[in-house]
Order: sequence, then structure tokens, then C-alpha cells
Amino acid sequence: MPQAVLSSGPSDSDPGRTLGARACAALIVGNIVGMGIFLTPSEVAAACGSGWAYLGHWLLGGLVAAAGALAVAELGVLFPHGGGDYLYLDRAFGRPVAFAWGWLSFVCSFSASIAALSVGASQTLAATSIGHGLADPLFAVGGVVVHGTNVLSLLLVVAATLFNASSVRFVGRLQMVLSLGVLAAFAVIVVATFARDDLSVFTALQARQLPSSPGLSGLSVAMCAVFFTYTGWNVLTYVAGDIRRPGRTIPLAVVVAVGGVTVLYAAVNLSFLVGLSLPALAATPNAGVALAQKLFGARGADIFGVIVFLAILAGINATVMAGSRVAQAMATDGLLWRRMAIMHPTRRTPVGALVGQAVLASALVLTGSFAFLVTLSGAVMILLSGLTVATLFVFRRRDRMRIGPRLTGYPWLPALYLAFVLMVLIVLGGGEWQSLLGGLAVFGGLALGYRLRRGAGPAGNGPPTHARSTAPVRAAVLLAALAAIGATAPTEA
Repeated sequence: MPQAVLSSGPSDSDPGRTLGARACAALIVGNIVGMGIFLTPSEVAAACGSGWAYLGHWLLGGLVAAAGALAVAELGVLFPHGGGDYLYLDRAFGRPVAFAWGWLSFVCSFSASIAALSVGASQTLAATSIGHGLADPLFAVGGVVVHGTNVLSLLLVVAATLFNASSVRFVGRLQMVLSLGVLAAFAVIVVATFARDDLSVFTALQARQLPSSPGLSGLSVAMCAVFFTYTGWNVLTYVAGDIRRPGRTIPLAVVVAVGGVTVLYAAVNLSFLVGLSLPALAATPNAGVALAQKLFGARGADIFGVIVFLAILAGINATVMAGSRVAQAMATDGLLWRRMAIMHPTRRTPVGALVGQAVLASALVLTGSFAFLVTLSGAVMILLSGLTVATLFVFRRRDRMRIGPRLTGYPWLPALYLAFVLMVLIVLGGGEWQSLLGGLAVFGGLALGYRLRRGAGPAGNGPPTHARSTAPVRAAVLLAALAAIGATAPTEA
């Protein structure tokens, strides 16, 4: 029978729900499209023997992304409240699992991603003539040299936080503008490539080569690269509490956005094949730079830099918005500091969670060692994305009386996604067992620590009133994370 909602949110008709279908689709597009589409094609091309095989990888990747996105869309409709994976894991597998996932996502995933994206954006702009001088040192504090890129990275974190704190409606419109700008830039590159009379799409697809990464392992690595490039389609589950008519809006936005990104990626990769050829693409570390330079001459790198900068800004905005909703949901349940549960009384934005997230992201920007956290948690985040999709099977069996939209293609589509998650983990296990086992150890330690401190309790019944405070657990987790950062910080002068 239906259960109580873990973290309460506004009703479907509440005026606080301000995100419509267009803003939701823009959030998904902005969260998916980024630097990956320019950096991963070389790995895919190296494993493919023909242009047809190369394009097939990207189309299959779109199908897998759609399978996972549709499964998560049903979860978002089933629980139309902020919190995303944290909410679903708590309802399906219990509070210790949700607690562990929430802390890893807050420290290692969202905050570290915001920091990494901000640094990536500033470094990208610094490499262009527009950002000339950003890499120069500004001043030194205690032997630590502060560059213009450091300041710009911090400003991007602060700006994205202020935008998200100001208004959900405003940040939705900002995301639409950024996403449209990125899509327009992609369109320019695609059109400019196909406008060249000396190039043939059919010839590019027919091109053959001897793969430099042959065999099943090479194809698996190629699919992993495609898989990572499509990630980000689950962003709506974190902001479901701000979506108007989620039962209609979430599935519509998912279908439009994921379908649109699949078409976009196919067109962009066709332009790579046409403009660079398959063998050249396999040997090119950054396909976007190479193609832009070939199309637009000496200023090609600058144009590409601006495109990437806009794409990263869209990603920062979407990540700040999504991460704050997870932190706010956890704080509401007493699993993060209570002040992070504060909502603005009129703007309905999670100002407490936004501030806490910005502080941690800024600290990671300054240390420069956030890559360690991303590496440590990366394999676990992939595992947990599969775990989240697996909750759909639990809810289908346990909550048979629930009324609501049902996923088309169940159980085959979520099963397809889980199969790909398993493949990615197996491939990662071939050379990244340290990261995988380290991340699993942190996750298991968090879950065990919560259970020992508070007891598992029945899933989804809110914060247990009889349990002892988790303040020591919270402090220990944050101290452990900061210790790991310090231990792995770069030692360059």
C-alpha cells in the first residue's frame, strides 16, 4: 500500500512549482551536454573499424540513456518531491543506504562537480584570447599563489549559488538561455562542416580502419566513454518538488531532451567523421578543437573555447540546482545540519543548502585536489545509478496499488540499463579496482556508521525521534573528507 513521503514537498497544484516542460528539458540538456562530447570521440573511434560502427555506438548510447531516463522519470512521478536518488533509495532499501549515498553525493559528487566545472570553465576561458591574462598570478597568501583562474572559479560558484537562491523561475529561464546558446553553437559547427562541398557523409561512414583498441575490451571501453558522455539525464528527480504537473512534465521533458541530445550527438559525431575522418579522429585528443581550427582557422580554438565555456556554465547551473535539493532533503530528515534545511519564505529556494554547498565547493576549488574525490566516488556513483533504477522493480512489486503513469517497456528498458551499468563496472574493474573498492569501502562505512549510531529503522518514516544525534557522524564524515583532500593535495610550487 502507498507509504508516507519521506521529505514533504508542495502539491502538484502548489504555486511554488514554477518549472515547466521547457525549463525542465533545458535542465536535462544543460546537465548532459558538456566537454565530454569533444573529449570522448577519440576513444570511441579507436575501437571502431568503420564509420557506421562509430555512429552506431552513439545511437546505442542514446537508447541506453533513454532507458535509464524513462525509468527514473517514473520514479520522479511516483515521488514528485525534491531529493532524487536519496529519496528512492530510502524508500526501497532503507535509511542507512540513503544516508551513505547522500553524504557521498554531497561531498564527492555535487560539490566536487561544481568545483571541477568552475575550474574547467575558468581554465577554458584562460586559454582563449578573451581570457588572456587569467592564468597570471595575482597575489600570494602564506606561500600559496592565487591566480586569476582561481578567483574566476570562486566567482562562478558564488554567481551560480546567488542565481539559484534568487528564484527558481529565474534560474530555469537562465538554464534555457544557456542551453539554447550551446545548442546554437553546436548547430554552427555542424552546418559549417556539412556546407563544405568537398566532403561526403556517405564516404565518411564507409571509411574503414584497423581498430587500435580491438576486441571486446576495446568495444567495452568505447561504450563506457559513450555512457559517460550521456550521463546527467536524472537531474529532474532532484528538483521534482519545483516542477509543475510532474506527472505530465517529467516524462515529456525526458523524452524531448534525451531524444534531442541523441540527435544532436549523432549530428556532431557525423560532422567529426566528415570533417576529420575516422583515423584522424582516433588520433585526436580533442575533436572539437581540431574541427574548429580546421573550419575557422586561427580563431577556431577561441570559438571552441567559448562554446565549451557556455556548456560548462549550463552544467554548473544545473548541478548547483540539483545538489542543493538533495542536501535540503537530507537536512530536513536530520542527516545534514538543520540550517541546511532552511527554505526562503517567499522564493521557495533552499538557501541553507545552497550556502553549505557553495562553501564546500569553494574549499575544493581552493585546494585543487577535488579530482581525488571525483575519482574515488566515480565508480560508486555509477553503481548507485544502477541501484536507483533497480528501486523501480522494488516499487512495482511492493506498491501494486499505486496509481500513476507506468514506464513503457518495463521490465526490459530498466533491465537494459542495469546490464550496461554492470558492463561499465566490469570494465572499470579491469584497471580501476582501487577506486572501485575505495569508494565501496567509504559507502559501506557510512551506512554502517549510520546504523550503529541510529539504527536502520523502517524505510521512509522520516527521522527517528528516539535516535541519538548524528552530529558526531556528520562531523566525522566531513573531517575524513577534508583529511583525504589534504593527503592528496597537489604539492606543486
